[in-house]
Amino acid sequence: MRQQLRTSLSLILSFPKPFLGRIADRTACGMAIIWRSSFFFFNAPKDLKFIGDIFNTLASFELGRGLIFDGIASTIEFTLPDSSVTNILEYEEKVQETTTLSIPACVAMQRVLFMYIYGSYETDYSLAVPAMVCVEKLYKHIVQLMLIDNKNDPNRDPEEFLPSVPDLDLWYNVSVAFYGMCINVDEEISKQGLEACQRHIIVSDLTEIPDNKWTNLFNYMILKQPKISSSMSRINALSTITELMLKLFPSMTTKESNWKVLTDITKKFVVVADENMENRCSPDMLFDLTATIVNHLSDQLASPKFSSERRYCKWASESLVKVLEKNGAAGINKVLTKEKNGDKDDHDGGDDGNDGGDGDDGDVI
Repeated sequence: MRQQLRTSLSLILSFPKPFLGRIADRTACGMAIIWRSSFFFFNAPKDLKFIGDIFNTLASFELGRGLIFDGIASTIEFTLPDSSVTNILEYEEKVQETTTLSIPACVAMQRVLFMYIYGSYETDYSLAVPAMVCVEKLYKHIVQLMLIDNKNDPNRDPEEFLPSVPDLDLWYNVSVAFYGMCINVDEEISKQGLEACQRHIIVSDLTEIPDNKWTNLFNYMILKQPKISSSMSRINALSTITELMLKLFPSMTTKESNWKVLTDITKKFVVVADENMENRCSPDMLFDLTATIVNHLSDQLASPKFSSERRYCKWASESLVKVLEKNGAAGINKVLTKEKNGDKDDHDGGDDGNDGGDGDDGDVI
């Protein structure tokens, strides 16, 4: 009867939208139950496309949105090994013990979950954070399944290290989705997005990601900025970009082929920082935290300990100082640190321009 059931279910998508909207809750509940109990029967590409399409259609109605999400989340919860299991041999044992979601099924579910993250369903972000948690679990599961396949490949050199990012496009798409959370105007969603970016984007071996992927991600992040009125989201976005700069510039600036694109990225970063501080002054959260972040980045780039191309870093540091001076924020780092420490003397007492650079400033990053 399975083929007849598939044929019958496919007719649901042909219902008129007004009618489907009235029965979206019952239909979504039925589809969620079918998926939870029989997901392993939907393994052909056309079957998974149908599941993705009908989930997406039913989630577009408020009546069905929560039920579809519950069906996806429940399946993830009860079929994936615990995410605390990181050893590949132990994970392989777990997936052999019970039927679990295949890689294509995970990808199909992620596409629907991305819609929740982006608020694509009537600009409803109420399930964005739970959807992000599900995406993160699915991504880790996909990576483990890919590594198991890689490990068991008879043509693989047993001495070769397994990659931490076996699928670059998947890693990139999840990175963009999590950054979308980071720039959400809701402060709690933005905070959760910032933490997700920190967990996902900074991989164990940064060299596994080619430079063009990093530059594409930099440009996307700088282009996609929250409204200036969303102060905390602007700060979280700036912090994410700054952390990437500090992690990646030491290796990327050593290649002359990257200088032009990194120069462009730095100029765009300065523009964003300028927008954050323009027509503002201390005390103001967006002004003060932007000044702190930019000061920290400038100090790090100028430091002899920052292993990078010195001419480039000198120019980048000076560019950051100029935007601080333009907005009257040069030296504000010291003032804020003094106020925080109860007007004590400068705690480092040095003249190297790094006062507080490895202390209070770093907390923001």
